Amino acid sequence: MRKKIGLVVAFVLLALFPVVISDFYIQRIAVISCIFAILASSLGLLVGQVRLVSAGHAGFFGIGAYTSALLTTKGEMPFWVGFVAAIALTALIGFLFSVPVLRLKGHYLAMATLAFGIITQMVLLNWESLTNGPNGVPGIPYASLFFLDLDSDRKMYYFTLILLVLILWGLSRLYRSPVGRTFHLIREDAVAAATLGVHVVRYKVIAFTLSAGLAGLAGSLFAHYMSFINFDTFSPLESFMILAMVVVGGMQSLLGPVLGAVLLSSIPELLRELSDYRMLIYGVVLVVVLLFRPQGILGKKTRNHLSK
Repeated sequence: MRKKIGLVVAFVLLALFPVVISDFYIQRIAVISCIFAILASSLGLLVGQVRLVSAGHAGFFGIGAYTSALLTTKGEMPFWVGFVAAIALTALIGFLFSVPVLRLKGHYLAMATLAFGIITQMVLLNWESLTNGPNGVPGIPYASLFFLDLDSDRKMYYFTLILLVLILWGLSRLYRSPVGRTFHLIREDAVAAATLGVHVVRYKVIAFTLSAGLAGLAGSLFAHYMSFINFDTFSPLESFMILAMVVVGGMQSLLGPVLGAVLLSSIPELLRELSDYRMLIYGVVLVVVLLFRPQGILGKKTRNHLSK
């Protein structure tokens, strides 16, 4: 009961945030934090629930962003078409990529996903007839809902916050479902799960496909909020930052990736004069958390946490 009351109070405070804080720059940071919270939650599904490390998640983020941006600029489609297409295409690519690759394990899998991220960035850079190459995609229209243009930080904040809450609610239901319990079984011991008759690769593919689709959703939101994207935003380095968000917040916690995303996306912005030391800040925060809270800020201690 206390947990539910706490969640309601937290949601009310978040809803009142742009009313109390009228500074546009702070509201902008809040929108970016919500988008990256969705992105980090998508990776948390893989890392925390199935114990799959994706070192190329920024690739799906970029595919979603470019899909939505190109459909609404070159294709002159409405926002919702680009939004749905971004989710569908990234989920499809995630599925096609995961079917052969998820038979790999350990560092082999990590290297394969890293290669995917690098290849994706190179495609975004070199396919100039489609992506406009290094010049990126300018003039991306604002997100819109029917006749309402989300053309302000406050409107976009409420939209991304509602989407984040709905996604977290959906993930919480998924984690408590039979599919989610199977994810947990695979996470704890994939060999034992296979012995019990679980088709381990099939469930990993399901998790990877869902994760890719959510990353594409975050990419679409990012493109329409920033109104300009280019290949440099979706580098492999960004993939490691997303992974750091999940680890810092707590990979096995539903809200852990959200907290990690809020911290690691807002701290460099709030310390704008130290922007040249952004990666150093990420590194210091990650090292401190791994030393003192290896399970993450919101993670629960387990006896064999570091042994796996």
